[in-house]
Amino acid sequence: MAKNHHDYDALPTDKRAPSIRQEMRVVAVVVLFVIGMEIVARIMAPTIDSDREHIHAFPDIIDGTAKEAGEKKLPNVIFFGNSLMRAGLDEEIVADSLIEVEGPEIASAKITPVGTAMLDWVYLYKRYFEDSQQHPDILVVGFVAHHIHDQEPIKLRRLSRHFVAMDDFPELWSRDLGDFHRIAQSTLCHFSALEGDQPEHQLKLLSGIVSDYNNGLNRNNDLVRAAAERKAALKANTSVNTQTFSRMQRLIETCKKHGVEIWFVPMPQPEVWPLHPEAVALIERHGMKLLDAREIEGMTEEDFWDGYHLGDSGMEKFSQWMAGQIKILQPQ
Repeated sequence: MAKNHHDYDALPTDKRAPSIRQEMRVVAVVVLFVIGMEIVARIMAPTIDSDREHIHAFPDIIDGTAKEAGEKKLPNVIFFGNSLMRAGLDEEIVADSLIEVEGPEIASAKITPVGTAMLDWVYLYKRYFEDSQQHPDILVVGFVAHHIHDQEPIKLRRLSRHFVAMDDFPELWSRDLGDFHRIAQSTLCHFSALEGDQPEHQLKLLSGIVSDYNNGLNRNNDLVRAAAERKAALKANTSVNTQTFSRMQRLIETCKKHGVEIWFVPMPQPEVWPLHPEAVALIERHGMKLLDAREIEGMTEEDFWDGYHLGDSGMEKFSQWMAGQIKILQPQ
């Protein structure tokens, strides 16, 4: 069957090919679009969600607590961890409880980014406390089983964007990543808000378009995250023989070098969970404190709003318990 001559006219030829100038214009438009999106992402970054607001406020929180402690000559106490400590501790209740039991006054703050674990805390401490030389007197670290061992998966986007300082990337690459793909991704995420904070930018856009989208999504995400955390904790409990704690040791050694005392707090859960004996031995070997909150008197399943995080009643019980520990352990 003979081909129509118009078929040949449709085939690409050098004459019909776009010029280099045209191709460069397309490339320039794409580059400008990406740059524009990056600028928008950077502007939105501090207000994407409550967690990013909290992260971007770290320098002010740390500086304010250090100044208050210095001016009033009070112990500087940082409550450290993730959403378990954020949801579980009310600083006002702690302060009021200390007054009631004639305990010592403290200057305190919470540094509790959601979904973080020990490796995040190692680099977070180095970036925001060590680099600024604003060390607390006491770092109160709340956790459950899987938060502290080395087998917890790395959340590379958040870690690279928000917790690792430029000077610490060689350590991250050599000790914690090791392969080229993750090294390249970590570098891109550190410098790009568009990449490092995905997919939160998409969610922010949708929340601006759909009424109450963000509130419903946040509640749903909290429930999904809680279920995932419970599953991870259960998995950690059934595979204790494979757990190691070098990340935990790194945090201890960093704090110990600067005279910071760590109070490790195994957090309450609806069911008592086992604490790995190697973690306990590591804490004791370095002279840090272990405050066991897994079985607070009067705490029941009803004190957890989602089966994982403490609700209002649980927060009050835990905060009062924490105040009692501060009174016992801190000289008046």
